[in-house]
Amino acid sequence: MPVRSGIPGMVDVARLAGVSHQTVSRVVNGHPGVRPETAERVRAAIASLGYRPNATARALVTRRSGLIGALVVPGPDTDLLVAGIEAAVRAADRTLLVATAAPGDPRAADRLLDRGADGHLAVAPGPALLAALGALADPPPTVVVDGPATPLGPAVGPDHRGAARALTRHLLGLGHRTVHHVAGIPGTHGAAEREAGWRAALAEAGAAAPVPVPGGTGPAAGRAAGRLLAARRTAGEDVTAVLAADDTLALGLLRACADAGLPVPGRVHVAGIGDRPEAAHLVPALTTADTAPRAAGERAVRILLERVEGRDGAPGDVPAAALRPRASTGHW
Repeated sequence: MPVRSGIPGMVDVARLAGVSHQTVSRVVNGHPGVRPETAERVRAAIASLGYRPNATARALVTRRSGLIGALVVPGPDTDLLVAGIEAAVRAADRTLLVATAAPGDPRAADRLLDRGADGHLAVAPGPALLAALGALADPPPTVVVDGPATPLGPAVGPDHRGAARALTRHLLGLGHRTVHHVAGIPGTHGAAEREAGWRAALAEAGAAAPVPVPGGTGPAAGRAAGRLLAARRTAGEDVTAVLAADDTLALGLLRACADAGLPVPGRVHVAGIGDRPEAAHLVPALTTADTAPRAAGERAVRILLERVEGRDGAPGDVPAAALRPRASTGHW
């Protein structure tokens, strides 16, 4: 049967499949009640014609936009979280809208809400942003990624605490009397969880917890923290093992140790958190822990889609952090 030239429409699919356009609509929108052989004929016609459903028309029928909004506060490893989110949204045949925000930007939530997403992911949000989301009059289903659980909905995130705990235990197991810590970005969930894991491992071992060194994120911050630790060592403090809150801080620490003439791992052991792709290629290769941020991002999308469909969307498990011992702690 001939079809119209140009961009194929639903009527063209219906003609080729020998069904009504209402039947095509039901197949496209996943409605039950279509015979399997009929649905297969419609799908074959769609593939043959290269038909793509009109997103606006589909939204009118399903009352869903097909959009997932992600409000992202940039920080360590958020790029890996977003990579997992993107993969899961793509696999679910949805479209991802990403908006970045400063931790204290209350208007960011409004900007994303205006896009009409079916659900929101709040990625590494600070308290001010969570409060702004909570104040929305009619918020869509929301999942917090790398943050605390709130009345907005469940939270899922990387295993920050487990990573810091495992790395601190690893360093203590090498014979160090204590482990110093370069802290992450103040006020962030990830930094607080990593510091908590470090403290827990020291307490388990009966080791004193030195005052954390202010850090933040990035090699420059790590190098500055390394200078402070080198000065402490010169003043007689027992600085032989350092856990940085993320791999980028650890990179700066390695440079600071080189500047101070402190060989790693000869006189100081250094570890980071995150297992970023470059960590294995530093000199020396960096001991770190994989917190599984991609898996956390993928899990968050699955939870959100369940909530969009009216189901509970229970958090479930994400992989435990995996230790990656390398040359910076004497593992060759």
